[in-house]
Amino acid sequence: MRDENEALSGMYLKQQTAAEQLRMEEEARELRSKEIDEQWKKMMADERCDREQMILQLAEAAQMRLARNKKGRKGKGGKKKKK
Repeated sequence: MRDENEALSGMYLKQQTAAEQLRMEEEARELRSKEIDEQWKKMMADERCDREQMILQLAEAAQMRLARNKKGRKGKGGKKKKK
């Protein structure tokens, strides 16, 4: 009887250890997944910010080109017509 009890408690201990190992692995996977999600969100926010900044710079450059072209074209008249 004692041998059976020891065998059963050894078996239960192995099962509990295996179950605990699986639980710990699952927690580690979930933690890693959360970290990856956070990194992804941060990267996407940085990309969005960079994109908006680039758009603003391009818009400003376009306005400067338009202003420069308007100043420079006064009195020049463009191409002459051939007769």
